[in-house]
Amino acid sequence: RELGVRLRRALIVFAIVFIILWLPMPDYHSHNVTQAIIGFFTMEYYPIIAYVFKHYILNLVYSSVSSVKCASGYVAITNGTTQPIGIISTTVLGPFVFSVELSIVIALLVTIPVLIYDVYQYVKPALYPHELRAVRRYVWAAAVLFYAGVFIGYYLVFPAFLRISLFWSCLFGFVHLLTTSGFLNTFIATLFFAGFLFETPVIIALLTQTGLITPDALSRNRPYIYFGVLFVIAIINPDPTLVSTLLWFIMFIALFEAGYLWSKNIYKKMPKT
Repeated sequence: RELGVRLRRALIVFAIVFIILWLPMPDYHSHNVTQAIIGFFTMEYYPIIAYVFKHYILNLVYSSVSSVKCASGYVAITNGTTQPIGIISTTVLGPFVFSVELSIVIALLVTIPVLIYDVYQYVKPALYPHELRAVRRYVWAAAVLFYAGVFIGYYLVFPAFLRISLFWSCLFGFVHLLTTSGFLNTFIATLFFAGFLFETPVIIALLTQTGLITPDALSRNRPYIYFGVLFVIAIINPDPTLVSTLLWFIMFIALFEAGYLWSKNIYKKMPKT
């Protein structure tokens, strides 16, 4: 019953964030309240999620690809200026579905810390002191690394994918148009893939703490681990190209080596039998 109550709290936070994203964006220059209310009920209004997308995602996209010179010309017009990339909807309700899915992702990212905290409070009374210290160390480290991965995916990896894709489109003279579903699927997959990839050091440290692996085993099997991870990345990569696969793999190597150093430090402090 307690777990159900705590999970409902996280669900309520998720619902609140989702609803906030669909409220009308405050317009300080217009005083026509009646028109705003009517637009809200007819679904012809300017929601906050549209503002978030245009100013924090679309602007990031345009600023990232603006340095790529397109031989085929510019295709998207935004705020009276041309842009080298465009996003189109191929279905009647495509923009609405796009808004709903993007709102769900943002609400989920905001809700994850609340969910982690409620689950932590639920299991806390059942843990021994040493287990509680381990949970505090690894759970919060995992949360911080996850958001660090999302941050890297948002500011570095996803723009890099777009620049590479646009460069090769321009090289062959293609018009670079993305569908709403294709754009959003790649965007979401990149954020969460980067977030989970950044959990590598925590996973290695946790396995070392539980005695399932040792730093020596990691060192001996490093080539096999690298090959296996490269194979997995090539399969589940959100943008399955050679360049993006190598980019993810280089990122994994850095994270693996950081986890290896953390594993050595943990193993050194463990009691030997």
